[in-house]
Amino acid sequence: MDFKQEFNLKQGQKMIMTPKLQQAIELLQFSTLELREYIEEEIINNPLLEFEDIYSSSANYSGESYSQEGINYQNFIADRPSLDEYLCQQLYLVADNKLEEEIGQYIIGNLDDSGFFTDEEKVKEELKVSDKEIEVILSKIKKFQPLGIAANNIEESLVLQLDNLTAEIDIQDINLAKKIICDYLSELSKNQVSIIAKKLNLELDHAQKLIDLIKSLTPIPVEGFNDLYNNSYLEPDVILKRVKGDYIIIMDERSFPTLRINRYYKKILEQGKSEVELQDYVNEKLNSALWLIKSIEQRRRTIYNIVQAIIDLQRDFLVGGLEYLKPMTMQEVADAIDMHESTVSRATSDKYIQTPHGLFEMKFFFSESIKTKSGFTSAVSVKQKLKTIIEEEDKSKPLSDQKIVDKLKAMNIDISRRTIANYRKELSIPSSRQRKRYAY
Repeated sequence: MDFKQEFNLKQGQKMIMTPKLQQAIELLQFSTLELREYIEEEIINNPLLEFEDIYSSSANYSGESYSQEGINYQNFIADRPSLDEYLCQQLYLVADNKLEEEIGQYIIGNLDDSGFFTDEEKVKEELKVSDKEIEVILSKIKKFQPLGIAANNIEESLVLQLDNLTAEIDIQDINLAKKIICDYLSELSKNQVSIIAKKLNLELDHAQKLIDLIKSLTPIPVEGFNDLYNNSYLEPDVILKRVKGDYIIIMDERSFPTLRINRYYKKILEQGKSEVELQDYVNEKLNSALWLIKSIEQRRRTIYNIVQAIIDLQRDFLVGGLEYLKPMTMQEVADAIDMHESTVSRATSDKYIQTPHGLFEMKFFFSESIKTKSGFTSAVSVKQKLKTIIEEEDKSKPLSDQKIVDKLKAMNIDISRRTIANYRKELSIPSSRQRKRYAY
């Protein structure tokens, strides 16, 4: 048996991830806030770096100006207390003594994730207090905003909210609504209006009115708090403005800041008369600063090119709205701008674009496609058409999923009844039976 040693040479390409390349990739996928924090840290560590005047004088949402040293990004974020903090603020206004404060704090700290309170025995045991002492402060907490907080369950939460409406709604209707909640919650959840009307000896339109009243309430108390403090405000990274039939890309200065080399150190380099150690230090920091400036500019150009590709591929959406959104892949955009798909994915992560039809995350535009008789359409477009069909239906005779399928077929969109049912669930749209309403 012969054993031979052979050496083969193969030529190939392999990308080496240098530290600077890794940082450049990180910069590309940073959100606006992450980029700000990163740049602030770099400016602290590198005296050669500073913001251009246009950035340092940018105004915040209230129109106040900032000096370069005084930028406080907390001012861009609305202050939202936690639910515990919000409830304790109200507690301190109504507690008559330290014991009530202590019991109240304990109750607030032991609310479940929905905002319900069900553990009075634990309070008695831990704080060595009586049922009456607990009930005094608990009854006060149950009147706090959000209404229904600290209730024992959904039924009590809804009843507490109804009690708050006695000045606006006829007391008889309030009592009937309470009876529906307490005795016919199962029928209510199934929208069985005729059964409820029959059991309460009411006209159908009167029963429908009461059910609409109950459905206007918030069954989960925590959701009421989220509605009170809905701080989902987002600043767009890019704004599309229509000018004479075309779309101009405006890149927000906070999302795409401009950096420059500090004039003082630039002068040191130009003179070249400083000590060798200082010169070496300045040169090192200069290289680092130039790399960061170049990387941020590259980030800006990459995102600009992606947005331009979105404009070119989604012009029908920009003109007509969600129903005209086309299916689009990251690979299509990558091909259009001659970049790798992974670059497009990173660059669109946590970035927002303001369009004539609302604010969207950039990744929203990459939607799944559905095959139709006339080609392909996007799932987002189909869902929007589904919403429109249901919004325009006769509420006394809501459309079944099969009838919605037939309507979409007439639009050359051929999808199954099961898909319609799944889309309804995703959009939180109830079934036709649950959508049925009786006029009043």
